Amino acid sequence: MPMVLPRGHVPALTGLRGVAALWVALYHLWQFHGQPRLAAGAIDFTPVVACGYFGVDLFFVLSGYLLGRPFVAASLTDAPRPSLRRFWAHRARRVLPAYLGQLVLLTTAGWYLGGRPHLGTAELVSHALLVFNLYDNGSRLNPVYWSLPVEWNFYMVLPLLAAAFPRSRRATPWILPVLALFCIAFRLSCWLALDRWGADGVAYYRLVLQLPARIDEFAFGVAAAWYVAAAGTGRDRLRQGLGLSALAAMCWQVAPKGDFLVTAEMPWLLFHFTLLGAVLALILSSIQRLPRGMLARLLSMPPMVWLGTVSYSLYLWHFPLIEAIRGLARGHHLPLPLSAAAGLLASLAAASVSYRLLERPFLPASDPARAHRPTHGRIGRS
Repeated sequence: MPMVLPRGHVPALTGLRGVAALWVALYHLWQFHGQPRLAAGAIDFTPVVACGYFGVDLFFVLSGYLLGRPFVAASLTDAPRPSLRRFWAHRARRVLPAYLGQLVLLTTAGWYLGGRPHLGTAELVSHALLVFNLYDNGSRLNPVYWSLPVEWNFYMVLPLLAAAFPRSRRATPWILPVLALFCIAFRLSCWLALDRWGADGVAYYRLVLQLPARIDEFAFGVAAAWYVAAAGTGRDRLRQGLGLSALAAMCWQVAPKGDFLVTAEMPWLLFHFTLLGAVLALILSSIQRLPRGMLARLLSMPPMVWLGTVSYSLYLWHFPLIEAIRGLARGHHLPLPLSAAAGLLASLAAASVSYRLLERPFLPASDPARAHRPTHGRIGRS
């Protein structure tokens, strides 16, 4: 019999979400402070921090897993399929309050503080509706907003994606290689458009960061949920070790090749999304299948669960705060370590406040996230 995935909170996965948010925050800290070499003796950690944008990929794979598991678990059993109306309503309550609250605050600050970016009426409306990705990847207000429409669009296609996975644990999920090949071909086409038409091809090339080109990462997350639902718990130490080793190797290999926002070595970076999604899904499924393993225990520690609980707000707030504090530090000639520490601490504090005021009150009583209070003390569990 296939395993029915339990509902409720999985501390290790919450901690993993905290890793994703912190990884992105450290990446931007590193960028704002001159991209220094980070080494401890003979061990150089710079490639790991330089690949901090992998944290967004981890968010995408996690979303595929966490949101897809009720759908694939229902397909493997006689359980009723989740209500789409409830699913989309819950996603709106989970995503929009913190985002719209920050959107209002940053827009107001832009209007009243000279030199700060602010949005016109049309831009503000497109941001509020999360459709600005139709004409631009990013946002002048907060660059990290680029990933929100990608995630939002994924909510629309998730039910169809999950339905494509087989209803038998012995069957092969054919949809996974099909989507992987599609995404690679799509990204190559976008790059060829840029290479052939130059500036006129940018409109196509920017789609590399949008959902058509990133659906494979979400699909790998759904595949991990399908695999865990079909196989249940078990010994996955070898797969976990292989996944972690592959992730480390990718950091050391991909970091020198740049990223899409600065410089990029083509066409290698058009393939790394697919490979990274597969590696992250392997690690994720092994954590779920080894709930008593060392990695799961580390991710389940109270500080990590706290970090994962406020991870969404941390993702939203870290960039503008790090940018503002770095600007103040330059003006007052403060040392780089002090500026970096202040930026990180301010981001964590803002994340805690944002979670309390703009996330937790809007979650339904049954949501496991409501059981967690963002303190460094004891953390409640549902």
